[in-house]
Amino acid sequence: MVSRTCNNCGASVAADEQFCPTCGSFIDPMAPAPPSASGNVISVSSDGNYEEFSLDTEPPDEPETGEKPPPPSGGRTVHCPSCNAVNPASNRHCQECGARLSQGPLPTAPRPAVQATAGVRAAIAISGLLLVVIVVALIFNFFSGDGAASDTTLGSTTTTQPIITEVAIIEILDQECSPEGLGSFTCANIVSGSNAEYQVNWEEIEADESNIVIKLIFRQPMIVSRIDWTGITEPVRFSQNYRARGLTIDAQGSLTQFPHELEDTPGIQTVNYAAVNANWIEITIQSAYQAEVVDGNVFRELAVDEITIWGRPANPTSDG
Repeated sequence: MVSRTCNNCGASVAADEQFCPTCGSFIDPMAPAPPSASGNVISVSSDGNYEEFSLDTEPPDEPETGEKPPPPSGGRTVHCPSCNAVNPASNRHCQECGARLSQGPLPTAPRPAVQATAGVRAAIAISGLLLVVIVVALIFNFFSGDGAASDTTLGSTTTTQPIITEVAIIEILDQECSPEGLGSFTCANIVSGSNAEYQVNWEEIEADESNIVIKLIFRQPMIVSRIDWTGITEPVRFSQNYRARGLTIDAQGSLTQFPHELEDTPGIQTVNYAAVNANWIEITIQSAYQAEVVDGNVFRELAVDEITIWGRPANPTSDG
């Protein structure tokens, strides 16, 4: 049988095959046959073997069964998945219909990414815009509003910060003494700032087993820092009278009384005492130094020249 040459891949194709078994290309049966190699001798091959015959002789009769001859003995065959024709295992395409014999798995496209809906895209866009606006506002306030913020903070701090004043003599609004005093030597002399004295009969107080109580009232709540106690400054008179010795000091808001013992010396003595938010302070004289005979004289009275309280307002006010 005369063989043909595939115009696509150059493979040898049998005359009764319409498709190239190598590449599957269609072989036109009406196409002219290839030229002969020598004279009237034509090489025909369907399985690799060549046979020479003359054109003057008729080709051998083919069987009338209508079936294709089987492949060479011992060769493997495959069935076409399209037309079920038998093909040699070496064919890549069916020699009857041209279909590809070895059907590998078709490539699959990658899974498309999840697409956001229009509402989701709109929400993302609005969120991004808001974030940009917030960042721009923060940057603007940082560079342009720094001074104003500082002024506001200072103003609020100034109005709430208490004004600290210096320690000074506390003004006494009123004074109360028990006993009140002898004659013109009354309780008011304790804060008069003059040489007038406050005097009481100490021997009667000792006989009654009582004490001298002096209460000084302030105009406003004060922070007390110290007390200046002033006795008789003249040494002779100082010795001839009884002198205050043991004291207890109390103030408004204090939890306990503060004990203190004065020295037996004339003039001013400083008592370190502190109180907070006190509207008054109270001093109790519980004991005294004994009066002495000097120049043939001795007295029964206990005398106090002045009591001065030092401190500052607990809640000062200001025009500002």
